[in-house]
Amino acid sequence: MNKQSKKIWIGNGTAVFLDRLDENGSVLIEDGKIAAVNVPCPGDAEKLDAEGGYILPGFIDLHVHGGGGADFTDCEPGCIRTAALTHGRHGTTAMVPTTMTCPDDHLEKTIRHYIEETREPFTGPELLGLHLEGPFFNTTGKSKGAQPVTEQRYPTREILERFIRLAGGRILRWDEAPELPGSDVFAAVMAENGILPSIAHTDAMAKDAYRAFDWGFRHITHFLSATNWSRKENGITVGGLNEAVLLRDDITVELIADGCHVPKELMQLIIRIKGPGRVALITDAMRAAGTDARESVLGTRFGGVKVVIKDGVAQLPDLSYYAGSIGTMDRALRVAHLKCGIPLSDASMMLSATPARIAGCFDRKGSLTAGKDADIVIMDREFKVTDVLFRGKSSFDQDAS
Repeated sequence: MNKQSKKIWIGNGTAVFLDRLDENGSVLIEDGKIAAVNVPCPGDAEKLDAEGGYILPGFIDLHVHGGGGADFTDCEPGCIRTAALTHGRHGTTAMVPTTMTCPDDHLEKTIRHYIEETREPFTGPELLGLHLEGPFFNTTGKSKGAQPVTEQRYPTREILERFIRLAGGRILRWDEAPELPGSDVFAAVMAENGILPSIAHTDAMAKDAYRAFDWGFRHITHFLSATNWSRKENGITVGGLNEAVLLRDDITVELIADGCHVPKELMQLIIRIKGPGRVALITDAMRAAGTDARESVLGTRFGGVKVVIKDGVAQLPDLSYYAGSIGTMDRALRVAHLKCGIPLSDASMMLSATPARIAGCFDRKGSLTAGKDADIVIMDREFKVTDVLFRGKSSFDQDAS
């Protein structure tokens, strides 16, 4: 199709809306925005045939480290573009590039590189801001997972504000273990700067969770991965963070939907309890996503954690922990809908609308609604991506500005 067309009509497919599926749905695009839905094709519009497949809002990935052999912390020319376009080919039209625990000087370098590399837009997923995963995590037991946390660190106002000043408003979310000293300060600084504080890699129990919610934590990073259920402490059974989260309607969660990190029954249970409006599906993808690699590195190319790719997921070499996924968002849709039996509108909501609300961009993304960005995924009847539109431009045009 002509990538310079200003008016495009997409039809002959099932349009997936927030509350329904329209078998003969359509979307009209003008100047990169959705102009109308379910209208006849205007005479001056270019037709894009969905060929009996599905027309969905673009996927929004709140937690993604890399893909296509690149990581967002590589700080090499083109690494951000490579990773973003790899996921763009699988239907991701917006994302939150994610770092991981690393030395302060490399985190500074990563932030500077992100600012420099995103000065000029490109046709592909919109980068909504940075997600800093670490370094303020619990180092005990299973809490750290595959994060390379070698020494316990606590947040202070000074260090938090230093990175926030450096980023200049480009940090969207930051993770922390709320049982650590200084967590109240962490939450306060996040609130002062409009950054979403999220609980992650934690040994917190229910009592810690409730205190964190009072401070302003409202989201849980890769829920069920490095978070606790109830357990015995000093001979007494105490509630876990997971139970506290499930009891609170004001707390959102994200689930790694690669079909490996969270088993079918548990995904079904969490979605039944929380509802699709409070669950975002993510990839947590690392650099091996979109490749056929059997060995890879989680984090920076020359300083990250060595992993192996086995059974469709990245794992530490001793197979003790998963180490990020190699999933993509179209795979997440297939896992949720085809494997777990989640209704298509609900699965779509968890891939688009719910993450848009969490990221604060639902006013312009996340649903097939007139006035919003024309971020659209077209899939065939087997839910394989056939085309992607990024703000009305189709698809994978790496040379377009």
